Amino acid sequence: MNRPLKILISCYACSPYRGSEPGMGWNFVYGLSKSHEVHVITEKEKWEKDIKAFAKTEDIGNIHFHFIQKKRNRKLRKIWPPSYYWFYRSWQKKAHQLAKRLDEKESFDIIHQLNMVGYREPGYLWKMDKPFVWGPIGGTQDVPWHLFSVFNAHGKLFYGGRNVMNTIQKHFLRRPRLAAQKRNTKLIAATPDIQKDISRLWNRASTTISEIGTDTLLNIVPNDRLTNDPLRIVWSGQHTTGKALNILLESLALLDPDIDWQLDVLGVGKETRRWKNLARRLNMEKNCKWHGWIPQEEALATMQKAHLSCITSLKDLTSTVTLESIALGLPIVCLDHCGFAHVVNETCGIKIKVGNIKTIREDFKKAIESLYCDETYRKRLSLGALKRAKDFSWNEKIKKINTIYSKLLDETTNHS
Repeated sequence: MNRPLKILISCYACSPYRGSEPGMGWNFVYGLSKSHEVHVITEKEKWEKDIKAFAKTEDIGNIHFHFIQKKRNRKLRKIWPPSYYWFYRSWQKKAHQLAKRLDEKESFDIIHQLNMVGYREPGYLWKMDKPFVWGPIGGTQDVPWHLFSVFNAHGKLFYGGRNVMNTIQKHFLRRPRLAAQKRNTKLIAATPDIQKDISRLWNRASTTISEIGTDTLLNIVPNDRLTNDPLRIVWSGQHTTGKALNILLESLALLDPDIDWQLDVLGVGKETRRWKNLARRLNMEKNCKWHGWIPQEEALATMQKAHLSCITSLKDLTSTVTLESIALGLPIVCLDHCGFAHVVNETCGIKIKVGNIKTIREDFKKAIESLYCDETYRKRLSLGALKRAKDFSWNEKIKKINTIYSKLLDETTNHS
């Protein structure tokens, strides 16, 4: 495929100024626009202002935005959070109607359902008689039941309910299956585990491309830890029960008292007070600094001073902090599951087997001790992290997407 294509992308969340889903959406469409003419259907109320502000100062060239307002009922959302899907589905139906009108005028080569990444809502663009790409797809993974002792009562109820509902939806939701099994379709999985789920549930092959990327930070020089320096550990994320910072705190409590360490905790949330109380009970208040919510630039500056990043999430896709960490040259200690298991390998971190919770705590402790006692090993992983970050640059992701587009169009031509 050497020629520029006309691509229609359903990108519900899209902003040049945000992270997570809107940042992911923006980076994909902006990257693809460098080679193709890209038409983007996105939500009006949340993203139009950001996109138009960016367009006033930057050239967005080959991107044409089409905005659709989503109806909202914020009171109902507070009472019953899943009501979000009712209004989101209605927005997707409007996107489908607009897509058909746009296609009559533009005659698109490919249609791509980009985000939101959850498998439950594939939209309706797959119904159009065009080569179709869906993904990155996420959301199929459950929290392992044997780790529920980590949760408080609310967490057990929430994630237990989610596991049960997720199992039912994976096997019985009709539209995701129809979208996945449509002729002339390519699927993208956000993680290798989800790739396996796609094969098992829908009997379809997929390509793994994580939902987040990095524009590797410039001229990063990894920190050396001098002999008398504490091992500076950073943990970053929303303070929700599923992020499970308590696993790390309880692991640190097992360290030899002679090991000098400092933990920087970024973020805030419902679990902040509980985790601070836990640190107090474990007599580690002096070792922990709670930064709360701070602007991204300040957060990255705090992370850059660290020697090590720890990730304890029990339910995630890839997590922005994973790529931020390796782009800053921080070795990562994480559980061997979710999207970080795909990013982290032996060149840039240590993965902890998802055994019972006692074993997990012990293995986290051993990993941290090994990095404290062997600075040569830690530095090797640090340099490996910087190298690994390049594999997840947005440019590399766009190359993979272009390869998918090319194969899809070749197959479509051969079958027609």
